[in-house]
Amino acid sequence: MRNTRARGEAGGSGRYARQVSDDREDRDLAYGTADPDAPVSRGDFERALRCLHMSDVELRDAMLQLASRVVALTDELTRRIDGVEPQPAPPNTPAAPSVGTVEEAVAAQLGDALAQIRAADVAGGSRVSLDASGEDKYQVEPVAPPCEELMPICQARCCKLTFALSTQDLDERVIRWDYGQPYLIAQRASDAYCVHNDPETRFCTVHAYRPRVCRLYDCSKDERIWLDYAKRIPAPTPAHGTREADPKGGTRFDLMERARRRAIAVHVETQAIAESFAVTSPARGPAPKPR
Repeated sequence: MRNTRARGEAGGSGRYARQVSDDREDRDLAYGTADPDAPVSRGDFERALRCLHMSDVELRDAMLQLASRVVALTDELTRRIDGVEPQPAPPNTPAAPSVGTVEEAVAAQLGDALAQIRAADVAGGSRVSLDASGEDKYQVEPVAPPCEELMPICQARCCKLTFALSTQDLDERVIRWDYGQPYLIAQRASDAYCVHNDPETRFCTVHAYRPRVCRLYDCSKDERIWLDYAKRIPAPTPAHGTREADPKGGTRFDLMERARRRAIAVHVETQAIAESFAVTSPARGPAPKPR
């Protein structure tokens, strides 16, 4: 009887000890905290970078809006004071009689001035590049070149081209981008190929997640890849490590359309960041020190 009671007392003592230990552990932990020296996840790091990049874009656009107001005001003062049309009109072109106040005239010209300045900004490139198509990459009809036949000849030269990723790519966190040149596809310093390209076979190792640009790319019409696609004569290979970037510039209409699409892409990216969460599920960390 005494042995049974002793075992029971010992068992109860053990359960009590475990309970005390669990309670102490609960007091030492808290939800949502993290050790000051805990590593930052790639997801958190990239989300922070994306927020900073959008802040940069917003600041740049605010400067463009200010510039457009200065241009519109200068043009209107040129008409009213000098009596001539501002450039790019031919010199000494008589200005039409002014109607209304300077403020009203500037407001009327502001939209066109801003569109032109944004177009000029797009022509010169941007520190933050986004695929501005707005298309779902899984819904587009992919181009299907005979890659297995072409690969021994072209050596996957298309995988050395530089292009921007979309918000969809960034949210998936599979396709890597260049942290120094957001959001261009990440490329290797050793050979300038996309980081996802297999250096032995030259095939894509994340083909199912490839960006929209890759899905719609047709190398047969690209002079950077082929001198004569029908005869399978490749273009000269550029110097080692040279990135083959897309050409800049374009017609005025094309630039204004690109500026419009870019503004939409920036809005989509800003919304995606705002609607995302840094913490995906409950997690416990060290409890803060008592105050």
